[in-house]
Amino acid sequence: MTSRTSAPADAGNGRIVAPVKVARAYEQLAALLRERITSGDLREGERLPSEVALAGQAGVSRSTVREALRTLQEAGLIVRTSPRVMVVARRDEDPAFRELRHELRRRNVTFHHLHEALVTLEPELARFAAERADADDIRQLREAVAAQERNLEHFREWSRLDEEFHLAIAEMSGNPALIIARAPISQLLVPVLHQFIATTTHTEHATRYHRRIVREIEAGDPDTAAAMTRRHVNDFRTAWEKAGLDFHLEIAKLTENGPGVVI
Repeated sequence: MTSRTSAPADAGNGRIVAPVKVARAYEQLAALLRERITSGDLREGERLPSEVALAGQAGVSRSTVREALRTLQEAGLIVRTSPRVMVVARRDEDPAFRELRHELRRRNVTFHHLHEALVTLEPELARFAAERADADDIRQLREAVAAQERNLEHFREWSRLDEEFHLAIAEMSGNPALIIARAPISQLLVPVLHQFIATTTHTEHATRYHRRIVREIEAGDPDTAAAMTRRHVNDFRTAWEKAGLDFHLEIAKLTENGPGVVI
């Protein structure tokens, strides 16, 4: 097991806190709009307010609004339908998503296959994260879990944060091949999560696992971090079955109306 110290990262130079990172105004605005989109408050195809209106509502300049919209457009969350009109994007308009859905159908990918992929990848990603995460990484994970704890009753937002949490661990593995392999699974997981995450029992239970995984990564214990993550993935399967859902349900059927749409 890798040795870890619980002392603050900057204790040796007389500092008791690390530099505070303050988000730029456009990042804050983009995050607020992203939350409205992922929560369903802003629906697919819905027109966003004008730049002038958004600037007035947020109390920022139009240039800040433009930068926030550019960020969301690059992320594929909104599209421009005319020089002055932006609307929430339909995910099935994304060529990459259409190709993914085609492959899901062609290969008959089921929840069983998805579970096998997760139980293979996730524990090893956590193992590498426990070996390689630094103080900033741990801080990021703790903030991610705290955000989930604030959204236990907001199931769509909690599901989005869940995927961010696991993708952050993948990034901490430091292995580009594994990171690339893990990324597309998110597009499969989001509609799956929305299919049955509908009570605080689900969100609270999963968030407890996340806290324990973070503790093991922070302790630098690769074996326990991997074991805890494996239990978390298997618990995901148990929750699916307890919800009365078919273990061999084809994932493509959950994505026919785009990620995040329960059918």
